[in-house]
Amino acid sequence: MTLHLNASESVSQKILSFLESLSKQGESVEIIDDSIYKYEKAGVLKGLEQIENDNVYSSEELLEELNK
Repeated sequence: MTLHLNASESVSQKILSFLESLSKQGESVEIIDDSIYKYEKAGVLKGLEQIENDNVYSSEELLEELNK
């Protein structure tokens, strides 16, 4: 499940504290703040634009370039 949260600072701190306690109990919790979300979204949008413009490379081409 993905949850996007818009809350006051005090409510956010209580929720983060609760999520941290779940994590300490071994539960799987991943927290992505707004800046990371925006960064990842921009990367996805750029990738989709590259696909639309047929500006993609095969894995072999990419590995060849990285090994230069």
